Amino acid sequence: MRKNLVLGLVFVVLLGCGSGGGVADGGDGADCGSGCDVLTPGGDVVGDVESDGTGPDSDSDSDSDSDSDSDSGSDSDSDSDSDSDSDSDSGSDSDGLTDGKPKQTAWGSIDGACGDVFAELSTSQPSFLQTTYTFSGASFDPAGLEVGAKKRYDGVNAGGSSKCSEVMSMQLLVDCEAGGEIKTETEITYTSTSGAITDYALTIGGTKIGVSVTRAYLGPTNTNYTEADATKLLQKKLDGIVESSAKVAPADKWTKQVLHVWTLQPSWVPILQSAWSKLDAATRADTIVLVTVEVGPGWIVKDDCGAP
Repeated sequence: MRKNLVLGLVFVVLLGCGSGGGVADGGDGADCGSGCDVLTPGGDVVGDVESDGTGPDSDSDSDSDSDSDSDSGSDSDSDSDSDSDSDSDSGSDSDGLTDGKPKQTAWGSIDGACGDVFAELSTSQPSFLQTTYTFSGASFDPAGLEVGAKKRYDGVNAGGSSKCSEVMSMQLLVDCEAGGEIKTETEITYTSTSGAITDYALTIGGTKIGVSVTRAYLGPTNTNYTEADATKLLQKKLDGIVESSAKVAPADKWTKQVLHVWTLQPSWVPILQSAWSKLDAATRADTIVLVTVEVGPGWIVKDDCGAP
């Protein structure tokens, strides 16, 4: 009997403890505080789980990993941008200008619309372009000239002192536009022997063009150039281009022509452009007017380019 009484008391004590524990009532243990024992799904008991203690560690690892990944992404962007810029620069080297830098040649540097003629060949509209050629040497060395330009340089001039302006026109279009397959004035065939003819023909990017060369030049001391002077020059040369284009033989037929105007005076360029803009549409046609200012010893007004 006493044994049964003792067992009953033990049972009551145990029942009382169970009703005050943290895992009874089937709840989530939110009222237990930080010191509760937690019953795991497998039936094990884990004591004193500090929920506040594990949270910051987890956040810290997450932030650290996230920042690290972000930094890694930043490096990737930096490399990508750097590579892209480098490739872009490399691509520009094959054109006339590199990021606005002058095109370097054996005789000096070309600045401005170097490389822009090719883009104008696909339009039916006239255009006006400008370059500046700075010759760096005191004397001219013809050894590095392109084959067609060298042939023109070594040939006999028909008269006047236009040889160097034609030779360096050829070489400029070779250097700036990757021109080639040059035909000189006497090699171009026409359907008529009378009237104006073109100075030379060449191919740019598979497109054949004709080129007529002239100079805006009134002598070594005359720097007073008027719009009337520019109009007279451009009218004559552009009308001659229209005429030669109409009679060139089919074997030498070009897509369009370039009027290449050399000058020693930078201040004459806007005068030329103003005069050109006022010419009638039939005269301007689809011709590209390319004005090049020579900075240097005045080679383009000498027949031999000033060679020793």
